[in-house]
Amino acid sequence: MQIDPLSGLYGVAVFSLFINIGWFIFSHTLIERNKNNNMEGVKTIIKIGSYIIGSLQAILFTILVIVGLLYVSFGSSEIVLVIVGGIIITIGGIFLIFASLLLHGIRTKSPGKIKVWDIVQFVYFGLVLFSSIPALGVRGGLLQMILLCLSFMYYKGMVIVHYNIILEDDSSINMETAMNKETSMNTTMKTNHREFSNPMNENPPPYSAVV
Repeated sequence: MQIDPLSGLYGVAVFSLFINIGWFIFSHTLIERNKNNNMEGVKTIIKIGSYIIGSLQAILFTILVIVGLLYVSFGSSEIVLVIVGGIIITIGGIFLIFASLLLHGIRTKSPGKIKVWDIVQFVYFGLVLFSSIPALGVRGGLLQMILLCLSFMYYKGMVIVHYNIILEDDSSINMETAMNKETSMNTTMKTNHREFSNPMNENPPPYSAVV
């Protein structure tokens, strides 16, 4: 049985098509909710989008780690395959940690963990962009770089917006807590002031009744 060498590419193309169609529907829903000024709906969609981005990255790097393990397992007789597998495992494992940080940060509303992911993504994008400079001399290289930048700005911007939403919610909660604490303290002070105040005209001493 002869296997078509392009069958794998066809499978990747179909998978990418479904991903892009789903992302288009997601983006259309986000735009519609924004037009209707449904801010809670917009926040929910952005949170879901951030979850999707983190989940896809986690799945991708998990697959990468598995591929690296396969290289090490089946290439134990060839040192080159073992080295390549070790490199793949290391890269996949490191990026899997950061993807997990993003998911955990979204779930626990921890801006610090999301910020770590942001920084790593900027560094990674800078390295990819720098390594893509030689491709500018190739036909269509500039267009591919522009599409790469737009794609990065879109999914990265969504996570940044969710990061700012978490910061805004934390700021609102802290402000509300501080105001409640201040109100409680003022109420307590007023109550104590009433308890310890003892005007002469309200409770005259016994000797004042003696003439």
